[in-house]
Amino acid sequence: MKALAKQLFKTFLFSVIISIIASCAYYALQHKGVGEDLKVILPSLSESLAFLNIIIFVMTLPMLFLANPAYYNNLSIRLVLYYAGSIVFTITAFRLQLSPENKAFYFITAITFVIVHSVFYYLMTKKRR
Repeated sequence: MKALAKQLFKTFLFSVIISIIASCAYYALQHKGVGEDLKVILPSLSESLAFLNIIIFVMTLPMLFLANPAYYNNLSIRLVLYYAGSIVFTITAFRLQLSPENKAFYFITAITFVIVHSVFYYLMTKKRR
Protein backbone atom coordinates (compact mmCIF):
# COMPACT_ATOMS: atom_id res chain seq x y z
CA MET A 1 0.00 0.00 0.00
CA LYS A 2 2.84 2.36 0.83
CA ALA A 3 4.38 1.88 -2.63
CA LEU A 4 1.04 2.63 -4.32
CA ALA A 5 0.57 5.80 -2.28
CA LYS A 6 4.10 6.94 -3.10
CA GLN A 7 3.50 6.20 -6.78
CA LEU A 8 0.23 8.17 -6.77
CA PHE A 9 1.92 11.13 -5.09
CA LYS A 10 4.72 11.08 -7.68
CA THR A 11 2.09 10.98 -10.41
CA PHE A 12 0.43 14.02 -8.88
CA LEU A 13 3.68 16.00 -8.66
CA PHE A 14 4.85 15.20 -12.18
CA SER A 15 1.39 15.85 -13.56
CA VAL A 16 1.17 19.28 -11.92
CA ILE A 17 4.56 20.33 -13.28
CA ILE A 18 3.99 19.02 -16.80
CA SER A 19 0.43 20.36 -17.04
CA ILE A 20 1.59 23.84 -15.99
CA ILE A 21 4.32 23.80 -18.62
CA ALA A 22 1.99 22.48 -21.33
CA SER A 23 -0.78 24.93 -20.43
CA CYS A 24 1.63 27.87 -20.48
CA ALA A 25 2.81 26.77 -23.91
CA TYR A 26 -0.80 26.51 -25.08
CA TYR A 27 -1.60 29.94 -23.65
CA ALA A 28 1.46 31.48 -25.28
CA LEU A 29 0.49 29.98 -28.64
CA GLN A 30 -3.08 31.21 -28.34
CA HIS A 31 -2.06 34.74 -27.32
CA LYS A 32 0.92 35.32 -29.59
CA GLY A 33 3.23 38.20 -28.73
CA VAL A 34 1.73 38.91 -25.31
CA GLY A 35 4.71 38.04 -23.09
CA GLU A 36 3.74 40.32 -20.23
CA ASP A 37 0.28 38.81 -20.08
CA LEU A 38 1.72 35.36 -19.38
CA LYS A 39 3.67 36.73 -16.40
CA VAL A 40 0.47 38.18 -14.99
CA ILE A 41 -1.65 35.08 -15.53
CA LEU A 42 0.96 32.47 -14.52
CA PRO A 43 0.18 32.47 -10.75
CA SER A 44 -3.57 32.05 -11.22
CA LEU A 45 -3.06 29.53 -14.02
CA SER A 46 -0.68 27.48 -11.87
CA GLU A 47 -3.06 27.57 -8.94
CA SER A 48 -6.05 26.49 -11.01
CA LEU A 49 -4.10 23.66 -12.65
CA ALA A 50 -2.89 22.48 -9.26
CA PHE A 51 -6.51 22.39 -8.04
CA LEU A 52 -7.57 20.45 -11.14
CA ASN A 53 -4.80 17.95 -10.47
CA ILE A 54 -5.94 17.67 -6.86
CA ILE A 55 -9.43 16.81 -8.10
CA ILE A 56 -8.05 14.11 -10.40
CA PHE A 57 -5.78 12.89 -7.58
CA VAL A 58 -8.76 12.46 -5.25
CA MET A 59 -10.76 10.74 -7.99
CA THR A 60 -7.85 8.32 -8.51
CA LEU A 61 -7.54 7.32 -4.84
CA PRO A 62 -9.46 4.03 -5.36
CA MET A 63 -6.29 2.69 -6.97
CA LEU A 64 -4.99 2.22 -3.42
CA PHE A 65 -7.28 -0.82 -3.21
CA LEU A 66 -4.80 -2.51 -5.54
CA ALA A 67 -2.78 -3.34 -2.44
CA ASN A 68 -5.20 -6.25 -2.11
CA PRO A 69 -3.70 -9.08 -4.22
CA ALA A 70 -7.15 -10.32 -5.26
CA TYR A 71 -7.88 -6.96 -6.91
CA TYR A 72 -4.42 -6.59 -8.39
CA ASN A 73 -4.40 -10.05 -9.99
CA ASN A 74 -7.70 -9.43 -11.82
CA LEU A 75 -6.77 -7.34 -14.87
CA SER A 76 -10.21 -5.81 -15.44
CA ILE A 77 -10.57 -4.70 -11.82
CA ARG A 78 -7.00 -3.42 -11.81
CA LEU A 79 -7.60 -1.27 -14.90
CA VAL A 80 -10.90 0.09 -13.57
CA LEU A 81 -9.43 0.98 -10.18
CA TYR A 82 -6.35 2.50 -11.77
CA TYR A 83 -7.84 4.57 -14.57
CA ALA A 84 -11.52 5.19 -13.76
CA GLY A 85 -11.01 8.44 -11.86
CA SER A 86 -9.01 10.20 -14.52
CA ILE A 87 -11.25 8.94 -17.34
CA VAL A 88 -14.40 10.10 -15.53
CA PHE A 89 -12.79 13.50 -14.95
CA THR A 90 -12.02 13.84 -18.66
CA ILE A 91 -15.55 12.90 -19.69
CA THR A 92 -17.08 15.24 -17.12
CA ALA A 93 -14.86 18.12 -18.19
CA PHE A 94 -16.12 17.84 -21.76
CA ARG A 95 -19.72 17.76 -20.63
CA LEU A 96 -19.45 20.95 -18.56
CA GLN A 97 -20.51 24.26 -20.04
CA LEU A 98 -17.09 25.90 -20.22
CA SER A 99 -15.40 28.22 -22.64
CA PRO A 100 -13.27 26.50 -25.31
CA GLU A 101 -10.07 27.82 -23.69
CA ASN A 102 -11.04 26.42 -20.27
CA LYS A 103 -11.95 23.09 -21.86
CA ALA A 104 -8.51 23.04 -23.43
CA PHE A 105 -6.88 23.57 -20.02
CA TYR A 106 -9.03 20.81 -18.50
CA PHE A 107 -8.12 18.51 -21.38
CA ILE A 108 -4.40 19.28 -21.10
CA THR A 109 -4.51 18.59 -17.37
CA ALA A 110 -6.47 15.35 -17.73
CA ILE A 111 -4.38 13.96 -20.57
CA THR A 112 -1.16 14.87 -18.77
CA PHE A 113 -2.36 13.04 -15.66
CA VAL A 114 -3.39 9.97 -17.69
CA ILE A 115 -0.06 9.84 -19.52
CA VAL A 116 2.01 10.20 -16.33
CA HIS A 117 -0.28 7.70 -14.60
CA SER A 118 0.20 5.27 -17.51
CA VAL A 119 3.97 5.52 -17.26
CA PHE A 120 3.81 4.61 -13.57
CA TYR A 121 1.34 1.81 -14.35
CA TYR A 122 3.78 0.38 -16.87
CA LEU A 123 6.63 0.59 -14.36
CA MET A 124 4.47 -1.03 -11.67
CA THR A 125 3.41 -3.98 -13.85
CA LYS A 126 6.91 -4.39 -15.26
CA LYS A 127 8.35 -4.57 -11.73
CA ARG A 128 5.86 -7.26 -10.59
CA ARG A 129 6.53 -9.66 -13.48
